[in-house]
Amino acid sequence: MGTDHGFGDLVPRGTGPMATVYAGIRAGEAVALKVFRAKLPRRTRTEVERELAGLAPLRAHASVLVADGLEDLGDRTALRMELCTQSLTDVVEQEGPLSIAEAITLGRTLSEALAAAHDAGIVHGGVTPGNVLFRPSGAPVLADFGVTLRRLFPHEGGDGVDFLAPETLEHGTADERSDLYGLGAVLYLALSGMSPHPARLGEHPDDRKLRVLGSTVPRPDRSDLPDELAELVRALLAKDPAIRPGSMRHVATWLGRLSTPDRSTAEFDDFADFSGAPPRPPVPRGTPVFVSAPGTTGRKHPAVPVIGGAVGLLVVVALGVFLMRSDPAVRGDAPTSTQAVPTTPAKAVVLQLVDPVDNVNYVDLSWQSPEQLEFAVVVAGEGEQPKVMLAKQNRSLKVDVDPNRKYCFLLQGYDGTHVYESKPKALRGATCKL
Repeated sequence: MGTDHGFGDLVPRGTGPMATVYAGIRAGEAVALKVFRAKLPRRTRTEVERELAGLAPLRAHASVLVADGLEDLGDRTALRMELCTQSLTDVVEQEGPLSIAEAITLGRTLSEALAAAHDAGIVHGGVTPGNVLFRPSGAPVLADFGVTLRRLFPHEGGDGVDFLAPETLEHGTADERSDLYGLGAVLYLALSGMSPHPARLGEHPDDRKLRVLGSTVPRPDRSDLPDELAELVRALLAKDPAIRPGSMRHVATWLGRLSTPDRSTAEFDDFADFSGAPPRPPVPRGTPVFVSAPGTTGRKHPAVPVIGGAVGLLVVVALGVFLMRSDPAVRGDAPTSTQAVPTTPAKAVVLQLVDPVDNVNYVDLSWQSPEQLEFAVVVAGEGEQPKVMLAKQNRSLKVDVDPNRKYCFLLQGYDGTHVYESKPKALRGATCKL
């Protein structure tokens, strides 16, 4: 796509029956654009904008991803949203089923997000593994809230047949009980690596639909699956909506009981082993969000984009800065390092990031480099999502900061082929490690 839309060069991330998802950058921030095949009709656009306004209260829930708004891209319309790394479908395809602890905590996260939506009178209506996304940190979010676009572009192919509730598949109805079924289907995939109704070779789509509507989902084939968790999944996947659990809040409580008592408030990226073993470090999810330069290879770790060279090529580099609280009691077993995407540099280029100058509400950054590069700074604030700020070919940058937070900064440079990184610099006693 062209670059006259304010997002720079857009990199395709995936194509479906209704739209193509692109990754791009606007004002130094990475975003995802779900670009539809054509421009939305005015009435549909108005309905979507009204729906997004109604979904705005859900933004306060950390595990709900609400689209930011609509964008006009010439003769097409796009939905703009936060850029994540992978979906649950991608994770299971690449890594296999989740551990029991991961599945329980994922279920708690999703059920609490859906309970918040239901409390606000909002139904998702299309809970599928493709709508369970992972941020670079490994934290899951539930995306694709809103029914207007789903009605305009109905699910096609196996995703709808596999994961939609029978009443939705047969009659098009969607309510809180169909969200319960969707959660059950997502948990089934997370635990078994398979959909509740896998396709059969040579099976006609109509026959498959009848099989989905008429057959009972078997217990996930897994020897370490606790009976109580298996029973919960079975109840969620009940054909009759009336015999599914009473509410999503009830499901969240049920999953809470399956967690170890001292981990009742655990986040997804810091979960305990089901057996009660000590908590493991956060688990980054996802391959890099953009295709990297020739000669590089992807790895499973957090990734952030850098704009490179006059051609505006989007290149991935790993986010190697972790901000860890200096208090050991709250730091826990946080990870101490990640590795950058291998870039096989042809020469050694040393980037020197000068100590940050703290001006309370903002920080002055400056750096030295023997080469003329395109620069970007990774800013990691305590309790905040890391972000990338583009500096182009400048050797200094002003960064707004919270006066009460600790920060780590990392300089990155790109010469059109290779990515280089400085050592991180700390602010206000932060501990920064690569």
